[in-house]
Amino acid sequence: MTIGAMISAGFSLTAWSAKAADANHPSANTITSRYLGVLLCLCLNLICSPLHASRSGLAHDLSVVLTPSLHTISVDDAVAVDRPTTHFDFVLNAGLTLTSASGTLRRLGVSEDGLLAHYRVTLPTPGQTLKLHYHGIPVFSATPRLGEMPQGLISEQGVYLDGASAWYPRFAQAVDAMRLKVQVPEDWQTISIGGRSQEAGSVVWTTRQPHAELYLIAGPFKRYTKPYGDDRITLSVWLLREDAALAARYLGLMGDYLAHYERLIGSYPYAKFAVVENRWQTGFGMPSFTLLGSRVLRLPFIPYTSLPHEILHNWWGNGVWVDYTAGNWSEGLTAYLADHWMQARQGKGDQYRLKALQRYSNFAAQGQDMPLSDFVSRHNDATQSIGYSKSLMLFHMLRQYLGDPAFAAGLRRLWQTHCFERIGFAETLRTIGASAPELVQRLLAWLKREGAPRLSLVDSRLRPLDDGWSLHLSLRQTQPELFDFDLPILITLQGEDQARREVARISARDTALQYRFEQRPLRIDIDPEYDVLRYLDPTEQPPALNRLFGGRQTWLVIPTAATPEMRAAWNRLAIAWQHRYPGLRPIEDSLARQIPAGADRILLGWENSLLDKSRVLFRRDDQTLSDHSARILDQHYAADQASVVLVSNDAQGTTTGFIGAVAPSAIPVLARKLTHYGSYGRLLFDQDGNNLLRDSLTSDHSRLSRQLSGQRTALQPPERRPLGADLARPNKPLSASDCRN
Repeated sequence: MTIGAMISAGFSLTAWSAKAADANHPSANTITSRYLGVLLCLCLNLICSPLHASRSGLAHDLSVVLTPSLHTISVDDAVAVDRPTTHFDFVLNAGLTLTSASGTLRRLGVSEDGLLAHYRVTLPTPGQTLKLHYHGIPVFSATPRLGEMPQGLISEQGVYLDGASAWYPRFAQAVDAMRLKVQVPEDWQTISIGGRSQEAGSVVWTTRQPHAELYLIAGPFKRYTKPYGDDRITLSVWLLREDAALAARYLGLMGDYLAHYERLIGSYPYAKFAVVENRWQTGFGMPSFTLLGSRVLRLPFIPYTSLPHEILHNWWGNGVWVDYTAGNWSEGLTAYLADHWMQARQGKGDQYRLKALQRYSNFAAQGQDMPLSDFVSRHNDATQSIGYSKSLMLFHMLRQYLGDPAFAAGLRRLWQTHCFERIGFAETLRTIGASAPELVQRLLAWLKREGAPRLSLVDSRLRPLDDGWSLHLSLRQTQPELFDFDLPILITLQGEDQARREVARISARDTALQYRFEQRPLRIDIDPEYDVLRYLDPTEQPPALNRLFGGRQTWLVIPTAATPEMRAAWNRLAIAWQHRYPGLRPIEDSLARQIPAGADRILLGWENSLLDKSRVLFRRDDQTLSDHSARILDQHYAADQASVVLVSNDAQGTTTGFIGAVAPSAIPVLARKLTHYGSYGRLLFDQDGNNLLRDSLTSDHSRLSRQLSGQRTALQPPERRPLGADLARPNKPLSASDCRN
């Protein structure tokens, strides 16, 4: 089938592709607008071939005039391809008037939503160049993106244009090269992909790297810059108002992150990295820049969380592209090498993995799981727990199987082999683990199936010997279909400062393990550092709001004795939360006898009649809950001074939460904020809704841990080093083999 025939056959789907992607457009650290270009390609029934192996030669030389006061754009575009052809087929924004001096222009159709037009230009003789002129007011979907950001914009407040808006001709192939010269109002600046230069008083953006789509952003930006890597890369921050201190904070960190990832993976593939302020509260990552909302940009933790994540996406997602038909691997690998790495540097990698397994166990495990090969993008908590949490845990297991040197070598191999190619999840695993294909084969089986192991420590027996001790363990996989994996077991021995780490191959329903030691074993822990992708046992789940939000059924108990204003506010909270968490069931405390025994519940309000019998559940060494007050970390908080949120697990795995609001006006604030504090089990907010305290708590009841002596022994795991800690920065120039030209 010809390119034109394929475009015609799939053209009616293009409107769906843009709308479907944007309806699910995520927040920070999620799939970004680069996905729209892939959807366009797929929905046109086009085969997106590996571009590094065989590039298309498609290049755009664009001269653009933006008139924001009139919402118009005018473009002269010289399109070049690498071989002669008699016709060009492409899609352009339907609001633009198009002419061509190169040949006969035909408009073949318009998408169902009226946003995109399909054109064909037929040349009189075969040629390699197409000259186009188009102008007008582009049309955009009225459905906003996340943060109410419009799909596209040309206004006096600013300009945002991406590939989905088809502000330039969209062909079947990705773009191999671009030159972009833009005329904008005085005091405005433009941002696009590629490197920035000056030409006759105008800014020109150029790139010779393949790109799935092209971007054009403009506005009254203040630009701050810093060179990196012998001036080969420009670091920059673009702000809507002057703020040298904020820019310096970001510029001071960018180079460190780039240096780390260049050591770990290979040379950064672009001429710049820019942080660009957006008036809408987004967290989008594009090739060579990230678009962060004004409030997001100024959050104190963003430079240490979202910034390394978005920088890393220039290797994974924007550098090695995702074949979405074979599973989106880039979000999990990026989260593992950025978000997890940042925590591991502080010695908190195990806590990060625990939270990842919490999210997966609490959301995806409640009937909303899917195979990793089916994950495309995040659009709710369950899909986030799969595409990020479940995915990163599989990469962590691959690292444990290979060891750090081989895993790091595999990352470099992935970059050097597949830069600017589209690959799926399975090929990603094969490439990273090419040095140990038999180990990778065990993990490949996990991609196409739902679920994860559920583990039970059935028995543990300790027996003295003449020359030491014998330890027998019996483990069971309790899920219906068995998994094959390596299981870490930590055994604490008398007289040793750190626990010994044993690894057992688990593949059968029941596994019996026998160990002999000279010293007496004092304690055993099954995967206490959360190295295996698995469902957490209910008793090892830390008390956390996610445990209540993600369950199939959690009862929201509303106090009948509360004031009418307070009850109305609690009911509004219940309605709002039910939209996001369908497993929540509101009930008044006067009907509490209808709640099944052992069911999870959230007690709302200090007046809740169930609170009297439940106070003991919230008692900890550093915490007690009394009538209209709480003592937390030796500090007393009265009910009219602070809003209190507590979560508790019992030995049977039942989770109970308590939310005490300082006033009716505080409840809508809690309703909005608490959904973002899912990994915490203890929270305090002042009367204005500002967070005073957030604590991640630990479980004291895990059935996967056993004390083997009469005295309680603390677990001290062996020391771990973060990934890349021992890697030296490569002392070599950039090269084409390192995916840069």
